[in-house]
Amino acid sequence: MQPSSTEGATERGAPDGYRSATELLRALGEGELSSRGLLDAYIARIERRDAPLNAVVASNFTAARAEADRADAARARGESLGALHGLPMTLKDTWEVPGMPCAAGAPEYRDHRPTEPADVVKRLQAAGAIVFGKTNVPYLASDIQTFNKVYGTTNNPWGTDRTPGGSSGGAAAALAAGFTPLEVGSDLAGSIRIPAHYCGVYGHKPTYGIVSFRGHVPGPPGTLSEPTLAVAGPMSRSAADLRLLLDVLVAPPSERGAWSLGLPEPPQRLEDYRVLLWIDDPLCPIDHELRQQYERLEALLLEHGVRVTRGAPRGFDLSQFYPLYLRGLGALLGAALPARQRHLMGLTGHLMPVLSRVLRAPGDFGHFLLGINQRSAETRQQQERVARLGASFSRVFDDYDVILMPPALTTAIPHDKRPSLMQRRIRVNGQQRAYSDLFVWIALASLLGLPATSAPIGRASHGLPINVQIVSDEYQDYRSIRFAELLEPLMGGFSKPPGY
Repeated sequence: MQPSSTEGATERGAPDGYRSATELLRALGEGELSSRGLLDAYIARIERRDAPLNAVVASNFTAARAEADRADAARARGESLGALHGLPMTLKDTWEVPGMPCAAGAPEYRDHRPTEPADVVKRLQAAGAIVFGKTNVPYLASDIQTFNKVYGTTNNPWGTDRTPGGSSGGAAAALAAGFTPLEVGSDLAGSIRIPAHYCGVYGHKPTYGIVSFRGHVPGPPGTLSEPTLAVAGPMSRSAADLRLLLDVLVAPPSERGAWSLGLPEPPQRLEDYRVLLWIDDPLCPIDHELRQQYERLEALLLEHGVRVTRGAPRGFDLSQFYPLYLRGLGALLGAALPARQRHLMGLTGHLMPVLSRVLRAPGDFGHFLLGINQRSAETRQQQERVARLGASFSRVFDDYDVILMPPALTTAIPHDKRPSLMQRRIRVNGQQRAYSDLFVWIALASLLGLPATSAPIGRASHGLPINVQIVSDEYQDYRSIRFAELLEPLMGGFSKPPGY
């Protein structure tokens, strides 16, 4: 794919699709760009470039253009609409936006037309953002690939034979293709961090509970309770834009909440960070291409005076977190299933040590199935185990500011649409591995509710992007984002996919 010679020709100075949100807001404020012109440039780019990707699957361009005109008029009067005044953006199709469908990849929600905006959407609109399109997700946002029977398959801009990840796969693909400057993902099983890694963009999983989940599908439309494990967070092409958007999103559920949150400011200089590089664990060895990039990162950090320790945190390994995470994930997803189905899946979970040998299925998957049939008393006991594990693990951050980990064990995988996750396989270092291994390295931050930033640090020899996962202590969101920002000049940050 070659760039069009008329790219961004809607007005003088219109963008090529790749300027950061921070740069665009500055240009809008200085009159270099208009909101309407910027919006039209994004629309034109999507209309020219999205067909091979299928990232943007729904839109309301008419309403967005009217909002852009109002933003331009307000700016001409000297009025400010907020931190994102007149900035067009897309949103993952799990967030309820009036005027557009919210199918969440599910045929049963194909005709769902929200009348009230999600809390995240309220925050964006209050800050002056203009949501003009929706990006694709897997069925009920429940896969690490993005395809569904409503909108079809989304492809990775780095190679259309590859998935962009999931469930924020359309969001990550749209960012990498220059269709939008910002996105808001959701992350239960790496759904921000892994798509960011697969597409070479930035994504931040916040501390649990600091961004409202109300108005997200799933749960079913109208759900008011906050789910366990799941969070909403910013996605972008620069680390600075992550903080820009996170500051807009942080708020209690609905506008009636009473709390406010002041996140601690981080160290500003790279050499002030104490780093633990954790890339080896017997539970989930990683691809040698990732290892090479992480070792290059380690060498560059050491050259710049950063204190780097390599290895697992003392007294911990992934096997302490992954089974508990799978139990919690199963309990959350199983709540919507009929009792008989939960019971049968629980029985299968008890048999998994035997079945895994017969079916060549991952034995760890049994923890997920047991979680589906978990009773309330067992759930409460699990919550206490997680709380104790989290309290113990928090002491690791007495010695380190950030922990660097892989977001996944390999780069973007080929599409694999076999219906059973246990049937799917991925190839790592020439060997077949279980598909569920993709969730191992994200489990710790999800289980303990810790902030984690997925940041691009280079590409593999075959050209696919590689990210690092930067984990920090609870409420130290700015720390992991700032560290990602400091890595940009060192490692190169985001780069355009070939042909874009």
